[in-house]
Amino acid sequence: MKKVMAGASVVVGALAALLFTAALSGQTAGLTEADWVKLRQGKLVKSTKREGGTQSMGSGIGLFNYPPDLMWKVICSLELYDEYVDRTTVSVLLDEAAKDRVVAAGDKTADDVEKLFTGMKPGYVKRAPDGKWTVYSYQRNSFPWPANDRWVLLEITHDDASKTQTWRRLVGNIKQDFGSWHVEPAPDDPGKSLGFVEIHVDLALPATGPFTAFAMDVTLPDTYKCFIDMAKDMQANKTRKSK
Repeated sequence: MKKVMAGASVVVGALAALLFTAALSGQTAGLTEADWVKLRQGKLVKSTKREGGTQSMGSGIGLFNYPPDLMWKVICSLELYDEYVDRTTVSVLLDEAAKDRVVAAGDKTADDVEKLFTGMKPGYVKRAPDGKWTVYSYQRNSFPWPANDRWVLLEITHDDASKTQTWRRLVGNIKQDFGSWHVEPAPDDPGKSLGFVEIHVDLALPATGPFTAFAMDVTLPDTYKCFIDMAKDMQANKTRKSK
């Protein structure tokens, strides 16, 4: 019975991933000519909204002048985020033991949490039989007041076949953080890519729902720009950390 249930779980999980990717890709069909004008001008088609309490959602579609394989490599290069992504001051992948220590520690400052990384195995990746792979990504961010110094440990799963990345919060002084990235070829030029992002964030600060929505409205374009910078360096076979 357990084997049957496990098999059913795999099928359900695969179906959910396919539906999720199809939903993201379906956004392309909904783009208007005005949207395409913005995309070709290097602008985003984006939206933000409050989801209740202090949680907000931001979504964006951007056109990259780089092929999907390269942009997927960029998105997956989490350990470079602190070199390229504005406001991200530390980005480290944890192994299972370090992840468990951080989760058990719970409500700690970022400085205290980072002491728990000592002795961990670098470059840890958990691979599944279906080819997907998962990492535990610790990210520390420096935000304007009142958010200030924020950290979060994310479980991030990658599907190379569909070029879809999904993440969820495990622990941190960010109350909620989950979302997705998806990359696909641009319809009129396979040498370019469309990048879709959706992020849900709750900083758990009273009366800051509007602040969070505004912050995401500002940071979404910044994130796309940082990824373009990373793609440019990777195409030239260099990154800032290698300099």
